Amino acid sequence: MVSPRLFTAVVCSNLLAGCGLEVPDIQEYGGRLEGQRFVQEILINITCELRDAFTGLHERYPKGTFIDDWGVQMTLSLSFDEKGTIAPGVSWVPGIGNNEFTLGAGLDLSSAATRTNKINAYFLVSELQNARCSDGDRPNGAFLLQSNLKLSEWLFAAMNASERNAIKFNTTALAFKENVLQHQVKFTIATTAAVTPTWELTRFTANTSGDFFSASRTRTHDLLITMAPAVKAIVAEAAKNGRTRRTIVSQPIQQGAELHFSTSVATSIETGIRNALQRQ
Repeated sequence: MVSPRLFTAVVCSNLLAGCGLEVPDIQEYGGRLEGQRFVQEILINITCELRDAFTGLHERYPKGTFIDDWGVQMTLSLSFDEKGTIAPGVSWVPGIGNNEFTLGAGLDLSSAATRTNKINAYFLVSELQNARCSDGDRPNGAFLLQSNLKLSEWLFAAMNASERNAIKFNTTALAFKENVLQHQVKFTIATTAAVTPTWELTRFTANTSGDFFSASRTRTHDLLITMAPAVKAIVAEAAKNGRTRRTIVSQPIQQGAELHFSTSVATSIETGIRNALQRQ
């Protein structure tokens, strides 16, 4: 007898990898190197997107903009949700006399696994300006976070609004401490495969309704970029000689940090609820 787990694993290997029996892979095909290459291409594209967007803004406004002294907080979240289900059903008709009696039975086995990876980074706009990527540096994939993320379009829209006094970004010290720009891009791709074989004998029918086996994989790729004024902070570090060393670093203002954190939490909750509903 072949165990249900082994049978599920064999079928999954030909349909969707994992099927909830193990931690999902990042890549859609290939081995670990393919997954590493996929993540690297996404990060390169995001960095190039930031560089090109701020460089383009600086070229359009060479005398400077309100965002020149800002910082950029970036969080990349990659979520993978897989589910596998086996639901065989049988129907038996003994044919006793003229009275038809039917006996039906079924079994439902399912498994699900979720994987979420996050990368967070902080840049200064001054570090990103005047550092365009060449055309050969960007992966320019057909979909997901390897394509044009439209950050430049959003920056120019904000700058245009500032020029027309629709919103004042740098007129008062109070406004300076509250101004925040945010850009979020999310891709959700769901793949489902099913197998429905049926056997019919004189008094026995197997898998009379529904899918005998099904597998699904949902990928949610989310990029959150929060731009806010950068402020100086003193960080105390322990040196090798036991003394305390103080370093001045740049960090986002409280308004920017809180908005980035709350949006990141809300996105994680939303993704978790969606994946749970899709597994039902």
